[in-house]
Amino acid sequence: MRGYFDKYDLDGSGTIDMEEILAIMEEMGLLKNLKTDRITFCSEMFVKYDANDDGVLSFDEFKGFYNAAIDDARGRKRAPKPETKRSKTSSGMSDDTKNARKAIQQEKARKKAEEAERICKENAEMKARLNAEKNKNDPPGKMDEDILKKRKEMAEERKRKKDIEASRLKADNRAMTKKLGNVQAITDNDITDDDGGAVQAARDARAAKALDNQAAHKAELKARQKATDDMKANATSKTDHDLLDDVDADGNSVADARAKKAAEGEDKKAQRAQEASDNAAELKRMKKDTVARTDNDLLDDVMADGTSVADARAAKAAEGEDKKAQRAQEGADNEAALADMKLNTQARTDDGDGLSK
Repeated sequence: MRGYFDKYDLDGSGTIDMEEILAIMEEMGLLKNLKTDRITFCSEMFVKYDANDDGVLSFDEFKGFYNAAIDDARGRKRAPKPETKRSKTSSGMSDDTKNARKAIQQEKARKKAEEAERICKENAEMKARLNAEKNKNDPPGKMDEDILKKRKEMAEERKRKKDIEASRLKADNRAMTKKLGNVQAITDNDITDDDGGAVQAARDARAAKALDNQAAHKAELKARQKATDDMKANATSKTDHDLLDDVDADGNSVADARAKKAAEGEDKKAQRAQEASDNAAELKRMKKDTVARTDNDLLDDVMADGTSVADARAAKAAEGEDKKAQRAQEGADNEAALADMKLNTQARTDDGDGLSK
């Protein structure tokens, strides 16, 4: 694929246009197998895979075009192409504007495809003529060289036309820039003649009123500041160190009330100290009068059925001794039985003659 692309990239720009792409597809044998009309397919797919809208296809863009042709020839629909970031000039456009712009692009691509189809047919006819007129003595590849030469001439002619068009657009842009530079905004700085001078009079009146309001506001602020300064000069810090002349709601002096509260606090403090001392003495007395007691005589203790604890413990002990003697006897009997079994049991050895001894 890369070889075909480079072959038709005659100017070495790394891109191919509509005319060149039709020639590539024709030579690769893809156009004849398309299920879609070749003009429709080429125009729509060219616009679809021309990601940056520059009117030509790079190699990466051509690969998408090529794969789409393979799928169309096989009758397989390709998934929609992911949205590609376009040039900045398309940002902020409404959907209607984008759709209209896309329709214009497709129409231009269709016209280019039709022109490329015409050129492709001319190339095929030229190739047929050269083939018919070919001298049998021409070396191998002579006809291909002639066709390549013709293609280069046509590519140069297309480039010449593009350069002329680019120059025309550049000249038009310079003329428009110059025209816009000569356009200046007009500002009316004299409004005294508007509406018989009424506009200027109204503006003067509003300006005078604004100045009066500003002066009144400044005077008010100055008066407030003076009043504040006077208050600060006349204000002094006062501290009352004599509480005897202060009285509460009941007519009692604050000094007497504070002294009374202090005396009550001292009384309560002494009372709590005495209570703590009494509690400590009582605790010491209780510890002195308390001794540990141990009951070593169980005979005077009886159970719920009237049996003494000592008798019950003695009965339990006797019962335990009986069970211990019984288990000892059972062990001896078991050992005797095991000895008899060992004595009566003889080992038998097979000597290989099938007889047991």
